[in-house]
Amino acid sequence: MTVLIDARGIAPGGRVSADVCVIGTGPAGAVVATELAHRGVDVVVVEGGGQRFGPRQADTYRGEAVDLHDPLEAVRQKRLGGTSAVWGGRCAPLDELDLGPREWMHTAGWPITAEEVGPYYRRAQRHLQAGQYEYSAARAGFPAATVPPSETLDVDSTWRWSPPTSFAGRMRVLAKASNVRLLVEATVVRLERDPVGGAIVEAVVAPSPGVEITVGARTYVLAAGGLESARILLASNRQSPAGVGNEHDQVGRHYMTHPVGEVGTVVLSDLGRNLALGYVPTRDGVYARRMLALTPAAQARHEVGNLKAALWFPDPTDPSHGDGLLSTFSLTYYALNRARLGFKSAGTHARYAGTSGLGRHVGNVARDWRRVGGFAASWAAPRVTGRRILPSFMPLDGATCRLRFDAEQSPDPANRVILSHERDQLGQRRLQVHYGVSGDDRGRIRRSMTLIGEEFDRLGYGTVVMDDAARIDDMAFTDGTHQMGLLRMAHSPRDGVVDAECRVHGSANLFVAGSAVFPTAGAVGPTLTIAALACRVADRIAADRTVREPLVAS
Repeated sequence: MTVLIDARGIAPGGRVSADVCVIGTGPAGAVVATELAHRGVDVVVVEGGGQRFGPRQADTYRGEAVDLHDPLEAVRQKRLGGTSAVWGGRCAPLDELDLGPREWMHTAGWPITAEEVGPYYRRAQRHLQAGQYEYSAARAGFPAATVPPSETLDVDSTWRWSPPTSFAGRMRVLAKASNVRLLVEATVVRLERDPVGGAIVEAVVAPSPGVEITVGARTYVLAAGGLESARILLASNRQSPAGVGNEHDQVGRHYMTHPVGEVGTVVLSDLGRNLALGYVPTRDGVYARRMLALTPAAQARHEVGNLKAALWFPDPTDPSHGDGLLSTFSLTYYALNRARLGFKSAGTHARYAGTSGLGRHVGNVARDWRRVGGFAASWAAPRVTGRRILPSFMPLDGATCRLRFDAEQSPDPANRVILSHERDQLGQRRLQVHYGVSGDDRGRIRRSMTLIGEEFDRLGYGTVVMDDAARIDDMAFTDGTHQMGLLRMAHSPRDGVVDAECRVHGSANLFVAGSAVFPTAGAVGPTLTIAALACRVADRIAADRTVREPLVAS
């Protein structure tokens, strides 16, 4: 029987105690809790949401975006398993250059090396069910293809896809263990700190308006997501007026996401089609895709940031394409936007709210019904059989396609979150977001995409026309699903919030797990690195504890 403790049933003023308190049940919190529980550590896990994400939970996540940014309640999920419930599953490690110093990007790099992080990626891979730790297309079992040598373009690196893993189910299983207690409907509103030693003495939880309980522990792990973790530290200001870890005004600064967009027109040659640029099952049965990326040497030579590109289908919003599949996609996302269904109405999906020519789209679907029906059947089959799900809609069988990019954003202290004066139903001050993508970053993205397009063309993979690259200067880039940098890792509290072990400066028993600690963003989704750093945090916490036989239920 799954044991979830609803905090609303605990008497006001009640206290729960454990050796370690983990705040959050998304990928970061779930991995830390699992790793510690399997070592026999007594763990209490605190989750602000419940089994589902609804209007009540969304309201406590609402905030104010001063500049262009998706609604804060649309880019995260307050529920068991956190935002893993809507995660697409894309995995890749950061590149070695992401962690090192780059003068042209004005970044000093991370206070830990790629060699230190490397071993944890393999453990993270298992937590995310992403198969082998192998991100080379040639070694992962992609079809053999001729790859002309290039000092500019790398086409061997890949993304891999988790099923995707939702950690809600993992947490329900973990809650059966005798050394684990899982509290739901338990929003942490602040951390109380010893004013002399700086240690955290309790986490204050508000299960419902006007009610507080506390959680006591020797060690705390803040794993509530980038935005919410920053909010909790800022709100923990009873002993430290600026908040915990914020003596040098670093909490909430250097907010980074990944600018995403599509540009160009590509007509593939036979050589390009032989690269297998769509989804490919690897030898171990995991879906993967090739990345198109500039080599580290080319990035340094042209002084650009990291960026990963891939082939993308033509713009589906204009019904003149006559393609039933593209019209089906456009109509589906139009409907999701109208219904304002979370992630599907935010980020790059938001533009589908303006889809026009709906009747012509319906006509395209009707005329192309056989192809649409065939695709629908192939899409539904894995869901019935329980096999791995095709990661996304990706028809590349037309005459032309585009190049999509996921780009690195440079850390900027002006991109930040602060507490507003408005409060939510639990009495918490809401977040106010100040965020934008700089002209320098846009210029680097434009140069990178132009270089990738030119080299792709030169190598004979296809004809590439990049006459719309200037659009990058005006793209909205509002997607806030990857919340990085807000509690960045640094040797000194003057430069960041946590140290090289992800321990908050000035609070020796408080760790942060999640992408908020990233000093730089890289150009791949953060989840694999989140899980890797979570494994590392668990090792640091467990190192000074007596190892007992694990008590976790199988």
